[in-house]
Amino acid sequence: MPKKSKVELEGLLERAYSLHEDNNLTHAEIAALFQEEGFNVSKSGVQRALRAKKLNDKEFKKKLDATKSFVEATKDTPGLQLGKAASDLLMSMLLTEIQGMENLGSLKDSEIIDKAAKIIRCQKAIAKINLDYEKGYKAGLFKAKKMIDEMKSSGAVSEELINQMLEKLGSAS
Repeated sequence: MPKKSKVELEGLLERAYSLHEDNNLTHAEIAALFQEEGFNVSKSGVQRALRAKKLNDKEFKKKLDATKSFVEATKDTPGLQLGKAASDLLMSMLLTEIQGMENLGSLKDSEIIDKAAKIIRCQKAIAKINLDYEKGYKAGLFKAKKMIDEMKSSGAVSEELINQMLEKLGSAS
């Protein structure tokens, strides 16, 4: 992570941003104003700090918009599918964070591996629940078909009703 500019270190970033955006001052004018107030900042320092802030704001807005879209798209989604989507999003964010790091040595031992492992365990649990659900669902359909066949062979239920039940079971699978 790059070191902070003098504008940030002096706590002038928000003020510089306001002067630039609201008052339409140039980078040189902002630097001159701060120098008059006794701060040792340059025009290029102001420019770099404002560029970094705009990039951060832009990145934050993208993440906020993605989050809003995610919430909107999943508002009527069962919890398990929501959990799967959230864990996929977390893994994507973790991988993006790793790609942006210049020096992984600043992390505690195994911090990234630990986070990835937790997300993977979550994804594994979701996959197991989905598989168990599918197995149970198919077993229920098989049992229902078997019972219908028994009713059919015993003549306890009309042929028309049996055909309706089989049709419903066929559309359920």
